[in-house]
Amino acid sequence: MNALASLKVRIFLTCWIVFSAFFATNVVREHYPAFSLIERGDWVCDDYAGLHSDIFEHTDGHWYVGNNVLGSLIAAVPLALFDPLLDRLQEHSLALLAASPEPPDTTYDTKYPLRREMFRKVKLAGLDLRFGASTAITSVFLMAPLSALFVVLMFHLLRQRGLEQRRATWLAFLFAFATPIFFRTAHLNHNMFLMEAVFGAFVLLWARSSSEGGTPAGLSLRRRLGAGFLCGTALALDYAGLIPAAVLTAYLVVSRARTSDWRTSLREAVPFALAAVPPVLFLLGTQWAMYGNAFTPGQFVMRDVNYTDKGVKGIGLPTFEIFSKNLISPSWGLFTFAPLLLLGFLPAWRYKRDELLFPADARRWSALIVFTFLMFCAANWYSLMQFNSGVRYLLPVVPFAFLAASDHLARLPRKWLIAISIPTVLHSVVLCMVREVNDTEKILRDLAVELGIARSAVDGYWSAMLTETPIPMAYRRLLEEGLQLPWLSVLRQTSPDQAALLGHPLLVPALLGL
Repeated sequence: MNALASLKVRIFLTCWIVFSAFFATNVVREHYPAFSLIERGDWVCDDYAGLHSDIFEHTDGHWYVGNNVLGSLIAAVPLALFDPLLDRLQEHSLALLAASPEPPDTTYDTKYPLRREMFRKVKLAGLDLRFGASTAITSVFLMAPLSALFVVLMFHLLRQRGLEQRRATWLAFLFAFATPIFFRTAHLNHNMFLMEAVFGAFVLLWARSSSEGGTPAGLSLRRRLGAGFLCGTALALDYAGLIPAAVLTAYLVVSRARTSDWRTSLREAVPFALAAVPPVLFLLGTQWAMYGNAFTPGQFVMRDVNYTDKGVKGIGLPTFEIFSKNLISPSWGLFTFAPLLLLGFLPAWRYKRDELLFPADARRWSALIVFTFLMFCAANWYSLMQFNSGVRYLLPVVPFAFLAASDHLARLPRKWLIAISIPTVLHSVVLCMVREVNDTEKILRDLAVELGIARSAVDGYWSAMLTETPIPMAYRRLLEEGLQLPWLSVLRQTSPDQAALLGHPLLVPALLGL
């Protein structure tokens, strides 16, 4: 039990347990290439055609996913470890199908027809238990511990900058449970990996004391190699990672040039650049294997989806509409999901420079990362598709905004910190319990059809209206249906024969209490 004497270990375990308790059963696009890699040894998703809109048939007659697959490679690690168990579950499902003369019960009590149809296909294929267990594995043994480690990293930074232990612990838990970290940890998604890679690279380049490798005048080789690898990883995870990676490269070069000269700075940046090569080669190699061209992103070969007609495959010039909705949309806005992060955009000019938790120079570079990423996301029309997934694209902004907010939070009197913490954490918990903040999807579609509006107009009307759907609907559902856990809600919806047990009003409080 000596390990539990460490506060960092206890913070990690607490976050891991709570994140795991709120896991969601979303089978996402990153799962399918991971399944194929384990079963076939390649990225071909023929066995899962029709199960996800991002899986498309290519010119070679095979089906592939239209996104970068590094996130799938990461997910394949825990899935491979549990593959014998997943095989047994699938064998059990297939045996039940073979033994029953009647079609299986494919009930899914949800208002979303696409979810009902997917569950029906999965159930008939004998994949229901395998898919369900896979979501639990990737959430509990990958997403949750990674996010818990990320919280420990934030705690470490705050302590290293001189914040006393009790307040640093408090802020670390706010970072965990009052920001989108909580919401997005529930299921596998590459956006979390991108955030962790970008912020990890920044932390390595930000020399915080002479005992850790010096000032920016001389970062250690290990730091430069690690930061370079993480920047390459960010690009391999998502092409959006190119934006913060470019700013981080400038951070390294310019910071060193200010204390030395440009020749020295560029020479010391060589290991940084070389370390980025392996993940970038992985990206190019997988694109060549899937699409036949190393330099062709999946978006250029997959079938057209919403907004691909805007700009170049959905990427155009920044617009105020997308910029503002990314921040304040009631369905996916950064500040809507995490009002606490507003503090990170307030200046810290009135504090003494030598007392800042987030020093002025590092703060300026982080602000540049945030600004350029906000501008890129404002040019990305795919942002408007977040109505059915919640905050996603702006995740890399979260740790930078929180670290900037920490200078304000660290100085608040205890009573005011409590007054801020309680509602922001409860708000996050409500969103994580209910997860679906759009109650009007089917209603709006049906209404438009009844009014005789053309299908193209229906889609436009539906998309426009959904962006105005308020998050208070999550509160309404919670008040009407009671406390919830996402995975348990799905079990209730798909297991009518277990309604008495799964629907018992004391079950969720008991699990939360435990």
